[in-house]
Amino acid sequence: MKINSPPVVSGIRVKPEWINPTSEYTVELSYDGYDPDNDPLNTTWLIDGKEGGHENKYATKLPEGAHDIILKVCDVADNRTLSETTRYRTITVETDQIYPTRQLHIKHKGMRMMVGWKGMPHTPIDITDEKLDIIQNELGCNAVIIFGNTEFEDDLIEAGRLAIQKGFDRIYIAPMYLDVPLDETVENIGKFARKVRDLRQMSESIVFMVGHEFTFDSYGLVPGETYPERLAYPFEHSHWDARVKAALPGAFKRIIGLCEDKYGYQITYAATVGECESNLVPWSHPIFESVCTNAYLYDKIGWTESWIIKHLSGLKIFRKPVNSTEWGCLTYEGASREWGFTDEDLARYPYDEDEQARYIARYCNMLNKAKIDGAFYTQFDDERLKGYGLYSANVGLYSGKKRKKGFYMYKSYQRTL
Repeated sequence: MKINSPPVVSGIRVKPEWINPTSEYTVELSYDGYDPDNDPLNTTWLIDGKEGGHENKYATKLPEGAHDIILKVCDVADNRTLSETTRYRTITVETDQIYPTRQLHIKHKGMRMMVGWKGMPHTPIDITDEKLDIIQNELGCNAVIIFGNTEFEDDLIEAGRLAIQKGFDRIYIAPMYLDVPLDETVENIGKFARKVRDLRQMSESIVFMVGHEFTFDSYGLVPGETYPERLAYPFEHSHWDARVKAALPGAFKRIIGLCEDKYGYQITYAATVGECESNLVPWSHPIFESVCTNAYLYDKIGWTESWIIKHLSGLKIFRKPVNSTEWGCLTYEGASREWGFTDEDLARYPYDEDEQARYIARYCNMLNKAKIDGAFYTQFDDERLKGYGLYSANVGLYSGKKRKKGFYMYKSYQRTL
């Protein structure tokens, strides 16, 4: 007598996989399976004990809360069940909105999204795809800054292709060469420029963001072995920026030559407030598509709403789009005042999602008064700068990630074009 083999079934896949769905998501359940004896298979999905669909893929909306998913796969012959394989999974569904809808009157409402950083594993392309979907469809963003360091340059290009397919209005491709001497950074920019050129030929929505805060990212301009040490140095020392002022003009001249002569497309740069105020970036050159500043609200040093608005308004003199390309707040008590961003800062003070949400509301209200062209929160991911992200990664590497209040606050400012 032939011995029957039960169906072989993978675990239950849930889409969205990277972040918990909300009550407005259509959750897609699926699996891979086969029968070793080539018997026909019957599928049954049970949601909280109630029978759902009977296909390999089953899509449904679920209310807020935890839900038990049971998958039963049976092999059948002569209209009778021979054996059954069962799989289980729990799905947590979050509320869709906790703050009332508001308006953000800027052309490019954006997000900074990291594709990878030194020491991190490469993110699967389907996860990057899902992140972009969430940024575009749930947060209502029509623009994105895609960034990562040297070893993730190919990931930057692949993410750019996905963003083009999704129809983002503006896509900034932004390699970051942290802790690298400025001369080496310029060389890296020149090598990467060709790849961005090839991507830009697919869509003019692509813009090469050639650099980020050379003053602090580059090694050797400001004393300090690490980025946090260099960032803290100006607060403790006067007359610290002579080397920066001497080095940056020549670096930009070389970058312009590399991008203008070889590839002939426009670029931009994410500048520090100090680099802008000292006129170290040649924004008036035709190669620059926009003027970009990383302007955080920081009352402790006088960067209040009125000061930031004045700063942004002053950049309009170049008659180009003005973007606030990096701003945000961590999720611990007092973070908006202290401006720390290390793991030690997160451990030192009480965890507080309201701190981040209040900061986002404050900044967005200021943006409506500033009347600039674009704003990009930093950052969607919580993988590198822990606490800045708009989710809490408490469960696993890519599953069960929970939206923080800052996510809902940013979402409440719907896109107004």
